[in-house]
Amino acid sequence: MLEYAKQKWDEISKVKDFLAFVEDPKVDVMEFFKTQADTSKSGFWIAGNINFDIDIGRILKQKPQIKNDEISYLTRTPSEIEHHKKFKFTNGYDRHVPNDEVMQIVSTLGFNERPSVYINNQTPGTLIHRHIDFVSCYTYDRSDDKNFLELPYDKERRQATGHKDIWRCFVALDDWKPGQLVNFEPGFWSNWKKGDIMFWDWRNTPHSTANCGINDRPLLKITGTIDNDEWVRQAKQSGTIKQFYV
Repeated sequence: MLEYAKQKWDEISKVKDFLAFVEDPKVDVMEFFKTQADTSKSGFWIAGNINFDIDIGRILKQKPQIKNDEISYLTRTPSEIEHHKKFKFTNGYDRHVPNDEVMQIVSTLGFNERPSVYINNQTPGTLIHRHIDFVSCYTYDRSDDKNFLELPYDKERRQATGHKDIWRCFVALDDWKPGQLVNFEPGFWSNWKKGDIMFWDWRNTPHSTANCGINDRPLLKITGTIDNDEWVRQAKQSGTIKQFYV
């Protein structure tokens, strides 16, 4: 199966081909993208903190788009669905669509060009299996744009050719609570404060999460390009933390 995946990967030339690749039930995307990762680059870093006054609890009380105990085709490719069934994994968190207030956080951080944005609320007793990202959600969220689908695909950067780098981050919507585990190999992110902004090298970092505590763990996940991403790069290099206000 891995040889088949390599053959199909080599045949990709456009963004639409990438989507066909991950949708191919004969391609084990999780195993394949492990072969594309350079784990010597694996890791995460804190790039900033954003001050906001939003009633996140009110949002979390609303019905989620995807419940933590589902296996959803909205978030999983065919091979992932089979993987989840085999090992009895589920979505692992309630996924909520952000409202206009939450989207102000996204715009304040400088994300542009239709970012993929969701609130991932990991409730007590849930987990996310170990995996490496391939940001299919960002690509799917823009799949209504035919011009985007026809763009050349950069297999080294795993995104559309000619576009600014795609970044992925979590924004903490509440303080860390005991029992909340976020593993970005080889380390763990913990003791975060509300508003902390954490980026990770999504192309190369195996990661997993679990909530062994008794409190919800809401994180805002943002994937996209940033108008001026120098603050993200500088934080990775020097540890400089930028403060934002909504």
